[in-house]
Amino acid sequence: MLSGCKETKSEAWYKQHPDETYAVYTQCLKDGEASDNCEFAHRAALMFAQEGQPGVKEKFEAIFQQEAEKRNAVTQ
Repeated sequence: MLSGCKETKSEAWYKQHPDETYAVYTQCLKDGEASDNCEFAHRAALMFAQEGQPGVKEKFEAIFQQEAEKRNAVTQ
């Protein structure tokens, strides 16, 4: 799959689509991709983790908790 061929969605779009944001952001983390889509999904994911509706907020908080644990494991 070539990431350069994906349609770039706006940050505003991601902020209106939590399920798609979750899918894109978790894939970006898995692949280590640094595209515009990944950046916009990351920004939206941060928003959902801070201000999301119940269920959505916890799902995004869990992503950031897992990433923090991975970083801590590497730095210890």
